[in-house]
Amino acid sequence: SLFQLLNDIMMVTCTELERYMGHLRQFIVDDKGVVLIATFGLRGSTFPNMVAERGLPATLSIHIALRNKLNIESHIGATIGKVYCGVVGGKNRH
Repeated sequence: SLFQLLNDIMMVTCTELERYMGHLRQFIVDDKGVVLIATFGLRGSTFPNMVAERGLPATLSIHIALRNKLNIESHIGATIGKVYCGVVGGKNRH
């Protein structure tokens, strides 16, 4: 079923992210398919050479795991830079 497939994708992705100390930020299913956004280096979990030793290897590892374990072809991109990490929205929304 679709629910089981989405759950399997989530489990495979989270397993690979855990190996590289990444965090799943967002899991979206929309008209474009499944979109996962992961982060590395959130406050308290930064490491030297994080991009080269964790972020980029994790993208390749996720891609390979999805193909080998679930027979799913994926398209993965990566970007680096500073991001905002904190509360978003007005006080009444929390």
